[in-house]
Amino acid sequence: MTDGSIAVIPLSGELEIGRKAEIRSTLQLPRSAKSILIDCSDVTYADSTALAELMRFNHEADAKCVGVAILIGNPQFARLLHYAGLVHVFEVFESRAAALSYLGSRNAP
Repeated sequence: MTDGSIAVIPLSGELEIGRKAEIRSTLQLPRSAKSILIDCSDVTYADSTALAELMRFNHEADAKCVGVAILIGNPQFARLLHYAGLVHVFEVFESRAAALSYLGSRNAP
């Protein structure tokens, strides 16, 4: 799914070890996107598997100069990022509008 030049990758449900392959296959860089919003607003649970896959994806995107933002709706997931010390690694938003605005400003000439 895309929102202009921003690709939106939705993740939902419980992101845990049993879904590692699914998470990895979902988190693929779209060819033409300048920025990506990972929409985790429907994630009900996440463990270190999800964090590892998000870090892998973020590293790949960074290597290709593609901006990434994460939309989080679940306080547990936000705490997990905080406790893991990753709040400074990812651009995290609680509002879709704020995330899209941030990514849109990155794409501006």
